[in-house]
Amino acid sequence: MRLLRHPLFLAVSLSHFSVDVLNGQTGVLLAVLSTPLGLTNKNIGLIATLYSILGALAQPVFGWLSDRYGSRWTTAGGVLWMAACFSFVALAPGNWAIFFLVIGALGSAAFHPPGANSATQVGHVHMAGRAATAASLFFLFGQGGLSLGPAIGGFTLDHLGRAGLLIVTILIVPVGLFAAYQLRAASAPHPAATPGHQTTGATASQPSIAILAVVMIVAGLRVWGQMVMTTFAPKFFHDLGVSPTIYGAIVALFMGGSAIGGVIGGIMADRWGQRRMIVLTLALSILPFYFLPLATGGWVYLVATVAGLLNGAPHSILVTMAQRALPGRGGLASGVILGSMFAAGALGTYLSGLAADNIGLAQTLQGNALIAFLAMLVSLTLWMGVKSPAHHNAPSQQAIGDKP
Repeated sequence: MRLLRHPLFLAVSLSHFSVDVLNGQTGVLLAVLSTPLGLTNKNIGLIATLYSILGALAQPVFGWLSDRYGSRWTTAGGVLWMAACFSFVALAPGNWAIFFLVIGALGSAAFHPPGANSATQVGHVHMAGRAATAASLFFLFGQGGLSLGPAIGGFTLDHLGRAGLLIVTILIVPVGLFAAYQLRAASAPHPAATPGHQTTGATASQPSIAILAVVMIVAGLRVWGQMVMTTFAPKFFHDLGVSPTIYGAIVALFMGGSAIGGVIGGIMADRWGQRRMIVLTLALSILPFYFLPLATGGWVYLVATVAGLLNGAPHSILVTMAQRALPGRGGLASGVILGSMFAAGALGTYLSGLAADNIGLAQTLQGNALIAFLAMLVSLTLWMGVKSPAHHNAPSQQAIGDKP
């Protein structure tokens, strides 16, 4: 595809893959560390929450910084920071490993808003305004990283111990440097918008703000279910005596399905409508989430894949809807929606950790079906009660594409 041959798009997409390979290993790492460090389900939920909250709250800040001062070192610096922190996770003794794991989230927070905005800009120009499709390709790399992360983590922990993580982090460093090189033109602050541009694109209308609020809620619920799966499914199977390689592969299939679903959802949203795809895929995800902890044998792999595919389908659609709601502020919009996703998901994961200690991990994982149902109900307001800004605020897409 022509878009993948664009050096800047390739750089930020490979960076997205690298960042999320590391993000995807957190659940497996916590499951393995739970025995030597005596971590309960509540502890695991709390650590996962701290990791996600730190990254989530920092994303709007890094998005604003990238809009104001350029995206080179927020994007590339985020990749390199994560590589450094996860290297310390591989080597640090005792609870220091948890400390370096948690602060590694700042690298993810620095990368995601400017990375998503840069990819959308390139995609808008090279795919004739098909923003959801372009965003889905960028997020495919991230979801691919989240998919392979648990499998890589499980394999290396099984065969090489924590020190094996250094192989991954060393390979990620050149990716960060490649991004820094390709983004050298973005190191300067963005020029101020012209007065006419500000009039049409810089101020979000009241309907756009309403859409942003609904999108944030739906996205937060969707990511809550995803994070419960990636955080507690490894512990659920670990307690059943399953090896890290196997439960790493199960989570990898879930995230792999999410990656494929994100691309299919983005493509179909550009053809059939964004709101329709959001409601439909959330509704269809209820059953596989419910049956996942009940599946046995080879069925668990299939159910995990389907659950991931349906859960991941709305992701790029929700991000592009948020960008349209804050036209002319692509980095900030990306930071707000991505930050709200992971903040809500993190708080939900902590609540799910508390629930797991009281009702069990199997029932907690089945609770993802209820979360998907709630997300579907909220998303109906996008379809029934609020009109898309794409119809009454057409210049917003151009504002996103024009941002240097």
